[in-house]
Amino acid sequence: MADVGDIITRKVSELLLLPGNPRRISKTDMERLMASIRKYGFWRHRPIAISTRTGEEIVICGNQRLKAARKLGLKSVPAIIYNNLDEQEENDIVLRDNINNGEWDFEALQDDKWGDLDFKEIGIDMPAFDEEIKGVKSEHTPDNRADNFPENNEDRNAFYQSMLTDCLYESNNLFEIPNLRLDMQAGKLQLPFAPYGAESRQKKGVCTYHFYVDDYRFEAIWKDPTKVLNSGCVALVEPNLSLFDTTPIAWGLQQIYKKRWISRYFQECGIFIYADLNVSRKFYDYNRMGIPDGYNAFFTRGYADRLEYLKAEHQIAKDISGKETPNLIIYGGGKVVQEYCASNSLVYVEQLMTNKRYNG
Repeated sequence: MADVGDIITRKVSELLLLPGNPRRISKTDMERLMASIRKYGFWRHRPIAISTRTGEEIVICGNQRLKAARKLGLKSVPAIIYNNLDEQEENDIVLRDNINNGEWDFEALQDDKWGDLDFKEIGIDMPAFDEEIKGVKSEHTPDNRADNFPENNEDRNAFYQSMLTDCLYESNNLFEIPNLRLDMQAGKLQLPFAPYGAESRQKKGVCTYHFYVDDYRFEAIWKDPTKVLNSGCVALVEPNLSLFDTTPIAWGLQQIYKKRWISRYFQECGIFIYADLNVSRKFYDYNRMGIPDGYNAFFTRGYADRLEYLKAEHQIAKDISGKETPNLIIYGGGKVVQEYCASNSLVYVEQLMTNKRYNG
């Protein structure tokens, strides 16, 4: 067990940054950090952590705060010293200190007691909230995408390609299925609404695409997803990859990973996403992975002879969103499904193509 001393004061000039620090910070976040320190100083409940393992005082937790202190011209900072750490213990502390557990409850942050705080200045990116209901703003058009969204086609294509890299997005599950972004969830269904396929790709002005078509019709998106982005749409339903009760779980997990990864990529590129709930009952729990609590944008297929499946998916949407009436849109199914939607205040959209084979 390493010896840990009391909180002390250390001269900034005597402290050394951690070589090969795996944590980076953007210019904007550094400016926010400096503003915080300038306003409140260093909090004694979170001193800089120092290790003496090498014989020198190396900062293992708080490297960005030390950089900010240097930029601000501070002479000293509160610190705590770890003595007798071995290298493995030191590395473990470095990584654990930089893990951000949990996520913001944006509805709780709408409480009046937080009203005087500047969330943007602090570094909390709040989604837009409707004045009448507490939830993510439902209108999504090209005009309210991110402020840095490229205006012209050439810059936009370069942006899409720059985002298309091998990367691991944050995940809420052991299978590392990527999380969808709460701030990029879709809202009310924007029209025109069309299936993605050979014919629909030729259409202009489609606002929302879905993938409730045969899988082969959208295989090309895995090779070049920028084609979807360049279509001009502003929202998408997650790609619906066929998952049956006879599908092996290992294969099903791969399909869920694929659709959630590419959906997260689309969100990073400014596209609003509906989470697809249309999987067989065998995959209900797996399909929830990567959909964060509070997410309230869902789509599924309706089938007149399988109403019990729709009821189960309706309940999943309730559980995830935390709302009695979730933003769940049902595509197709005829009169029986339409009546169910009407009695539960759900949006029903008549199918535009022949039913895709049921995923069950």
